[in-house]
Amino acid sequence: MRFPENFQIEKELFLSKGYKYIAGVDEVGRGPLAGPLVVAAAILDVEKMLGIEDALINRINDVEYIYKTDYKNVTDSKKISPNKRSKTNEFIVQECISFSIAEIDNETIDREGMSICISRAFEKAVAGLKISPEFVITDAVKINTIEKDHQLNIIAGDLKSISVGAASIIAKVYRDNLMVKMDKKFPLYGFSSHKGYGTRRHIEALKLHGPCEIHRKSFEPLASFLHTC
Repeated sequence: MRFPENFQIEKELFLSKGYKYIAGVDEVGRGPLAGPLVVAAAILDVEKMLGIEDALINRINDVEYIYKTDYKNVTDSKKISPNKRSKTNEFIVQECISFSIAEIDNETIDREGMSICISRAFEKAVAGLKISPEFVITDAVKINTIEKDHQLNIIAGDLKSISVGAASIIAKVYRDNLMVKMDKKFPLYGFSSHKGYGTRRHIEALKLHGPCEIHRKSFEPLASFLHTC
């Protein structure tokens, strides 16, 4: 049978290399003016998704498990609605072999810079998995703690790899929920609607009230606002 396009990398790694534990890793929160950077890693059950176990038990050749479940919705988290994203996240968390979330706060981002923080968060997310992955796929980010031959860093990885798409959804749902909580703590900025990104409403709130404790003070236009105060 023909599997979805975003499952082809995992399928090939399993069938040609014998890799069972393949981790997808992705980030959310690189560009906002407030809140943390969040990176998630996820190891999907590739063997189950291929239907090998069911095929051996039931002696069937055509297993459509991946089409009959919420795996069909696993893609770039920005491409699906919030309700579908939340439902798919619940499915992924239940079905995956392991997942891990790494969070870097705004003060660390201001102090050390985004590049260093992204590298560290990707490493932490992979290290947090309960099973060490045999291979890692990322959305363009190289992980220094993983051997070069055991990782694939691809642009638009959340669209091309179902494992990276799963990590993208986990990270997005986690961070969005966190920013909704921050909206209750800091109600002047509208975090529940824009999640910390630089919308017009957010910029206007910054002009009126200045930054709160979760704002990234090294990011523009915040840095300029603070410089002129």
